[in-house]
Amino acid sequence: MTILYLTFGEKTEFHVQAYLSMLSFRRQMTHDDRIVMVTTAPQLYRHMEQWAEVISIDDRQIEAWQGAHHFFWRAKIKAIEHVSSLYPEDDILYLDCDTILYGDINALRQPLAEGSGLMDENEGHPSGMKTKTLRMWKTIAGRTYDGITLGMQHNMYRAGVVGIPHQKATEVLTTALALCDGMLADGAERIVIEQYSLSVALYERAGLKETYPMIAHYWASKDYWIQAGLELMARVLLTSATPEEEMRMYEALDLSQLPIYVYKSNTARRLKTLVGRMFKDRDVRYIQKRT
Repeated sequence: MTILYLTFGEKTEFHVQAYLSMLSFRRQMTHDDRIVMVTTAPQLYRHMEQWAEVISIDDRQIEAWQGAHHFFWRAKIKAIEHVSSLYPEDDILYLDCDTILYGDINALRQPLAEGSGLMDENEGHPSGMKTKTLRMWKTIAGRTYDGITLGMQHNMYRAGVVGIPHQKATEVLTTALALCDGMLADGAERIVIEQYSLSVALYERAGLKETYPMIAHYWASKDYWIQAGLELMARVLLTSATPEEEMRMYEALDLSQLPIYVYKSNTARRLKTLVGRMFKDRDVRYIQKRT
């Protein structure tokens, strides 16, 4: 199985999250598995090159992957397609950076080996969702793309995890791109198009199962995980840890103390902003700039 990540830019928090996710899979990997990082910042993964393959891309590649309609997240589908072409005999498990493997990796290998697709949690049908997602559905409802007429049987799954069995990869990804490009051409709301494209393509071409709770997607509680990742990376750096020592440090973390979901009150956020404006820091001093 190829475990795949995609990162853009040099913002530290994304790469710290990817590091934690990669470690969570590395601890259960066998010799038949590989980790692949497709990134515009390969220099940030030199430390991981002992146990992960790094594929460097640039802004021109991302632009090409966005397609004729310049849809940024189409690049996710193209990145999966690219890595699948490099390893055609491997099942592909794509992951967003803000994911962590909680369960047994064999619970993911088994459905892929049986030819079934995997995605994150089933969010339900887009007709029952709000605002932009609902507007997207109203535009595409009943339309046909790559021989698939969109209907009430096509639910939306979160795309933080996308598992594709190797024997169906070409068909699934061709259909996902046809759906994505077709919906964009029809003027659908540019919100979760790649997510819905992958959901429908996997449902139709491979069958589809959820990965929760084997994989947790902590999209609403990132601050806690980023802090844990930074502290781990600091200890690894300061002790010049070997890959084996690094793995033991990761295994010593009590991940059960890190929430995978936190509801954040908008009122609390607005009050914090207001207090910050009313009581600003004063008498701020700096060292002199080097000359």
